Amino acid sequence: MARHRRHHARTPRTLAPLGLAAVATLGAAAPATAAPATAAPSSLPCDDTADVCVDLSAHRAWLTDDGRATSPSMRITAGSAEDPTPTGTFAVQRKERHHVSQEIEGAPMPYAVFFDDEGRAFHGGETDGASHGCIHLEPDDAREVFAALEPGDEVEIVR
Repeated sequence: MARHRRHHARTPRTLAPLGLAAVATLGAAAPATAAPATAAPSSLPCDDTADVCVDLSAHRAWLTDDGRATSPSMRITAGSAEDPTPTGTFAVQRKERHHVSQEIEGAPMPYAVFFDDEGRAFHGGETDGASHGCIHLEPDDAREVFAALEPGDEVEIVR
């Protein structure tokens, strides 16, 4: 029996209507020769049951459904050797839009999605240096992860 389930429907993105000039311009554009840097790999490193897949070695995360990426690759920062981000499979425990860390001197943790018993979460933050074990995301990515995940959803973190 499959463990994978959907708690909610993802909100589809809509495009603005195009005028005739825009359509003509699009038709004349040269085809892209390389995949964008945000493309998902042909095979994600996580199980098909994960709702979000995090690859610590690649510093990337993806929202997923049935083993397929449903979002572009998101740049992440994870923990340091002193404060590592754990690997394994976890469940989303709770979400807090305006969380403030009590452990890290009142540091803001916007769009926090908690996934373990040690207070680690996905949240908006710096993506240039190591975290204290959380998964830091760019602001837009943190909002997207916050909107997409619900308590009970599966988080898989691999190295």
